[in-house]
Amino acid sequence: MMQADSNRNAFAFYRYACNQLDEVNPMVVHIYGSWDWRLGVIAFAAYRHNKVVVYSPMRGLTSTNIEWNPFKRRFWKFMLHQFLALRCADILVMQDNYEAGIFHTTGLGKGQEEILPAPTSDDDNVQKEFMYSLYNKLVDTYYMRFITPQEKQLVTSMVQFAMLGVDSQIVMPNIQDVSFRRISFYVHDEDVEDIVRQGAEKAQIPLPELTEITDDMRYPRKNVKQMGGFSDKNLVAMIRVANKIGLNNLTLRHWAELYHLFRYEYYDEDKAVQELARHRLKKTTKKIQNQLTELFFLKPGYKIL
Repeated sequence: MMQADSNRNAFAFYRYACNQLDEVNPMVVHIYGSWDWRLGVIAFAAYRHNKVVVYSPMRGLTSTNIEWNPFKRRFWKFMLHQFLALRCADILVMQDNYEAGIFHTTGLGKGQEEILPAPTSDDDNVQKEFMYSLYNKLVDTYYMRFITPQEKQLVTSMVQFAMLGVDSQIVMPNIQDVSFRRISFYVHDEDVEDIVRQGAEKAQIPLPELTEITDDMRYPRKNVKQMGGFSDKNLVAMIRVANKIGLNNLTLRHWAELYHLFRYEYYDEDKAVQELARHRLKKTTKKIQNQLTELFFLKPGYKIL
């Protein structure tokens, strides 16, 4: 629970909120209420710290509460503080269907997932279990905000062992320092589940069984990568497809196949350069080579540009 000091101005309270987030280091920040200006500041601080932000307006943003009054004070408070909290929130928790309907009608909650809380009950454990389930599902949905470089490196190393051959530059992190639940989501979204298992067997590393990922384990995601590898294994064709998909939408499987082509397959470099120039893909090719160097230590001798 973050305590608010009424004597702090907005900038001082923002620094206070940042210090609290650094000290406690939560994964989820849940904001309750509507009309305190500090709520927007806390939401913005949590957003800047890459936390999952849950916002419960507590029926404070219904039409009767944001209507114009003679001095327009509530309207400007909404514009300055609550709009910021809404835009920083990843998910909105509505009190009932009426409040959810207001948000749909006004468009205030546009872009966020909306859910209703657990039914009221005399047993406090019902609400606690609901919130615990909500937080766990949010952490699984936004796992990429918490994944560590060691966890990414472990997956990359397994891919190298399985598909690319053992390289002297492979770095294996300590498997005791990683979360295999986050790794399970990562390898699923990067489309390398089978490859990672093959790499673990080849490297003779006893990895725990990865969690089977299903759609109901997470909330709908906005940015989903293009699954499946390249159908055409020709260098220019693969780069054209990668450019069409977008480099940010390529999975680790795509990058592994690109590396395998650069590193192990034979192709006519002069002809390939001419084709890349004709299709205006030289800049994209350089970006791909830089990414392959970062992921799999692609050496200069295997680069085409």
